[in-house]
Order: sequence, then C-alpha cells, then structure tokens
Amino acid sequence: MTELGSADTVYTSSAYRTIDVGSLMRTGHPDIAEGDEHIVSVVRGMRARLGRPLRVLDVGSGSGDLSLLLVQALPDTAVIANDIAANPLAQARDKLAPYPTASVSSERFEDWTGEVDVVVSWGTHHHLSHDYLSHVAEILSPDGVLIIGDEFCPEYLSDTDQKRLAQSEEISVVDGYLFDSAADVESYRSTGLVPDWNEGLEQARRLALWHWYKFVIDFAVAHEAWTVVMAELAICRDDLETGNHDEHKTSPYLLERELELNGFSVAERAVIGDRPVELSSFVLYTCRPPRAGR
Repeated sequence: MTELGSADTVYTSSAYRTIDVGSLMRTGHPDIAEGDEHIVSVVRGMRARLGRPLRVLDVGSGSGDLSLLLVQALPDTAVIANDIAANPLAQARDKLAPYPTASVSSERFEDWTGEVDVVVSWGTHHHLSHDYLSHVAEILSPDGVLIIGDEFCPEYLSDTDQKRLAQSEEISVVDGYLFDSAADVESYRSTGLVPDWNEGLEQARRLALWHWYKFVIDFAVAHEAWTVVMAELAICRDDLETGNHDEHKTSPYLLERELELNGFSVAERAVIGDRPVELSSFVLYTCRPPRAGR
C-alpha cells in the first residue's frame, strides 16, 4: 500500500491516473490472475464451512479487481476494498459501485477497528510496515483467517541463513538491510557500517530480483503489454534501490518466520506457477491468528 505524498510511483503518478494498472497486470504479468482464483476459492470454502455471510477486508486492494471477483462469487459477503493511493481508489469505486455488499475504504489499515472474518493481503505485504500483522490479529473474528500472498523476491536465503533466522527472536528491516539482532541494528545506526552477513543478504536479494524482473518484463513483452513493461521497469528500479520504502520485496521464508514470531499458524501454503525456485515469486498462505487475538 503506497503512502500518499511518498515517492512518485505507478500508483500515485498523474501519468497513471487514467490507466488501470491493476487490471493490466492480470493479463500482462504472470501468476496474479491465478492467485486471484486461489483466494476466491479459499474464501468460498470458508463461506461454505461457516454457513454464513462473511466480512472480508481486502488490504491494499489497488483498483479493486480481486474485491470485484470476491463480491461476484459471494454476493452475500461484505467486501471492503481498502487502499490509500488516489488512482486505484477511484478505479475501485467505479468497479464496485453496482454491488450493494461492496464498499471502498481510504482509511489506513493500521487505523481500521471493525471486526472482519477475512483479511486479504495480496501483493501488499512488502508495501506495509511489517508490524501490521499484530493489527490483523486484533481485528479478526474468532473464526477468522488471514490470506496473505505477495510478489516475493524469489527465495534467496540459503539453508544456513534460514537456520540462523530460525533462532532469532527479533527480525527487522532497517534502511533496506535485514537484521536479526537489536545490537547489530544499534551498531549500524551509530556507525553506518553494515555487517558482512547483512550486506551479503542484500546483494543476494538484488541478484534474485534482477533475474525475476527480467522474466516478468519478457513475459509482458511477449503479451504486448507495454504499459506493464514500463510499470515493471519503474518498479524494478525502485526495488533494486536498497533503502526504498515503497518497493522492497523480501523472501517467502522471511514472511513465514514473521508469521511465526507473530503467533500465526499456516494452514495452507500454495505456490502459484510451476517453475524453478528462481522464477517462483507468488506464494499464498492461509493463516490462523494467535489465540490471544481471537
């Protein structure tokens, strides 16, 4: 979710005010449409299992494509498309206007207080402050679930890195660098020096991202989706900038560790797209919140 007033992005730039980037991505970008289908299937299954209408909050909904699919598939379910970027908000309002159970909210997710049965975070995780997971637990109903998926950086953490992070009780991203120690963060803040391990992780992330973006852009070219090509080139530039706060994709394992540290349990892990690890970016998790948050 892009903050208003932040760096100019495809979600805030006036050049994209009349271009529905979200919809174009569904045809010119791999795996997003398939991810939509999986999320709708999960929510439909939950509706059948509970035997009652649901209340779904689509966080960082963009121009509302997923929200539209959800309300069309489940007409009795209240679907709230939530974003704060002006361009997609206006587009979502237009798409969802014909559906009485759908609504659009421009409220910051961190300020949301109403109880919901499902929080969907699809392509949004890397745009939000990672402490938002604790807020998810606060607003979910007793039977609620978090469906979280993202365009991750293809897994770049080695087995050794993962073993180290599995022992860490505190994980943070500071100025684009991944830290697993409060002492290392304090040292970095006071000296500006990045330890070798942390620097190595960032270089591995950037290299993995570069391979992924080349694949995505070639896919868009093959589909003659030139707006997607230009948007992805801009996003790639931002993502490769270590300290960029609007675009900073991390790995699936890191999210799994964050979920664990926040008390969430993963009920399902679904990889979208049948490709080698270096070309696998989209992973969807259906998660149960910590009992204390229920």
